[in-house]
Amino acid sequence: MKRRMVLGASALAFASRAAFGQSPYPNKPIRLIVPYGPGGSADQVARIYAEKLSGVLGQQIIVEDKPGASGGVGAQMVATSPPDGYTLLLSPTAIMAITPAARKVPYNPGDLVAVARLSTPILVITITNALGAKSWTEFVALAKANPGKYWYGSSGLGTITHLTGEVLTRAAGIKMQHSPYKTIVDATGDVFDGRIQMVFDPSFVTYAKAGKVHAVVVDGSARLADLPDVPTSAEVGLDLKGFRARSWFGLFAPKGTPPEIIRRLSDETAKIAALPDIKEKLLLVAQNAHYQSDAEFAHQVADDQAYFAALLKELDIKLE
Repeated sequence: MKRRMVLGASALAFASRAAFGQSPYPNKPIRLIVPYGPGGSADQVARIYAEKLSGVLGQQIIVEDKPGASGGVGAQMVATSPPDGYTLLLSPTAIMAITPAARKVPYNPGDLVAVARLSTPILVITITNALGAKSWTEFVALAKANPGKYWYGSSGLGTITHLTGEVLTRAAGIKMQHSPYKTIVDATGDVFDGRIQMVFDPSFVTYAKAGKVHAVVVDGSARLADLPDVPTSAEVGLDLKGFRARSWFGLFAPKGTPPEIIRRLSDETAKIAALPDIKEKLLLVAQNAHYQSDAEFAHQVADDQAYFAALLKELDIKLE
């Protein structure tokens, strides 16, 4: 009996090692691909989680920024990587649920599987100081007096910041031009100088607190503690169709990655998302910690894909 139990345990251990490529996962550094440039929201979220994940997994998580094609370069890189858990993608909503519904992309979203939702961005509408406007009402008045002369910046065609601009300008009854950037960080100087009048990326909250831009609206049911004088979208009468609740950053892996690896990564992420210091760090970059398991997140992604396809059609938004 004892010999049989030992043999059984050995077989189980062998099977476990086989499932993880003959050795426990992970046994080498993991690449976390950010499909945008350094300094933006995606990069910030990736580095906040990577630091903690490196500790709990016992292997370094190497964050690599791979901008290009509105996130398509990085997404394709991960989608075509070996499904072994050593190449992961930090993706926003746009890559998985918006851009593929609006134009041809160099990757197949179906080749990426959900691991975990990490955060929900807090939308803060910020405007350049160069205009002299200090409130949403003042900005709208200027924009209506100058139809088509003002620009809003985004992190690329088909990104959530692009769609935000389309929905927002329609809701406010103003006409603005769209200026897509390779990365939202590239827009910073243009916003400071007044060449771009409005942006929506959470990374600009830091500049708003420093007085370099004006934060004029926070989308949500409550004001931000860091920006207590900035009204909510409801307070200024903006109907943003509730789509910001569908804005997220999440972790994805190549299709075919062993479920044991997906589960390990998802479980560890859940623990990290619940840590007070992680929540604080995310709030500093205008993000709320928001964990969803691999199964929950996969359902969210599928639902969002249907939602945004319908929204793009309703608003007649075409990405050229």
